[in-house]
Amino acid sequence: MRAGDPHPGPAVPPRKVCATMSRPLRRLGPSLAALLACGTVTGLVAGPITGAIASPVHGSSRASTTASTRPPLHLARGTYYRSAGRVTLPPPVSARSWVVADMDTGAIIATHKRHNTFPQASTIKLLTAVTAADLVPANPTHRITRAEAHPAYCTCAGLVVGKRYTRTALLAGMLLPSGNDAAEALAGSAKGGRAAFLAAMNAKAAALGAHDTVVKNPSGLTAPGAHSSTYDLLLFLRAAQANPVVRPVLGMSSYRLGPVDGRTHLVHRATDYVNEYPTAQGKSGYTSAAMNTLVVNTPINGRHLAVALLGAPYDHSTSGARALTLWAANNLTRLGALSHLPPAPATTRTTSY
Repeated sequence: MRAGDPHPGPAVPPRKVCATMSRPLRRLGPSLAALLACGTVTGLVAGPITGAIASPVHGSSRASTTASTRPPLHLARGTYYRSAGRVTLPPPVSARSWVVADMDTGAIIATHKRHNTFPQASTIKLLTAVTAADLVPANPTHRITRAEAHPAYCTCAGLVVGKRYTRTALLAGMLLPSGNDAAEALAGSAKGGRAAFLAAMNAKAAALGAHDTVVKNPSGLTAPGAHSSTYDLLLFLRAAQANPVVRPVLGMSSYRLGPVDGRTHLVHRATDYVNEYPTAQGKSGYTSAAMNTLVVNTPINGRHLAVALLGAPYDHSTSGARALTLWAANNLTRLGALSHLPPAPATTRTTSY
């Protein structure tokens, strides 16, 4: 597990912190060790945490500063955030992990286990999409195989065996109704086939700075060793929104999908949050192992605020994401940055929408 949020144990006298907590802290990574190793541990249940913090994780280009020049770090309801003034408490959210970011600045402004890894379900299709934009021709010659048209679950795009589909049609079939058949067809359409496509997905994740992610299939179905984090989902959504091939599909609510020179049928967007708040963009997912997963970027009060959640119970991903978005929007001027997303690659700079 990569360094994410502190996981403090019972409070001990300050003089004993280094000796008592040194071994667990080494597992948390240098940034968190610097935060907790020899700092004051009173107030860990709720309230400010004092002490210097090392440079932000994952290679942020912003220089580190000391606690005296940064807003105090707070912990409330399992949420870490910085505030320069009085803010309302973060809302209670039912999820294994979540994170809130200001996508205009790249600032992580609140987090609960953002680098812990979990099954991510169909949210990985954002990474599939940006990989396909690089590898799949706009008008591929690949014909859909029976295995691609009939995956284990969700033939939601309704692909026809032996037919050819444009890249846009397959992207729409994957991102709107979340068709696993379309995801497999995109992987099969790449030069080198499915294995080469999966290798490219893992390489793309690393290039984006998404070091918590391991890809085993293009659809997000549960597979041994496959996982991601809420932090990485923000990077995938940022890349998808900045990609000129993928971005238009994220803005669709429906699409007439069919093979080249064939009959079409209508598919609809299945991400409830975006259907309810249509100025937003993002992707949801579900498997029994992953539970409900979601990553969305919402324009609100002139800013773009993104929320990612993993492991939410039924019907809690949309409500939890909205509650966090509204909390961040209402308190944004008093919230400081916990860390920053890594600089976006030149080809995936965030663009407005």
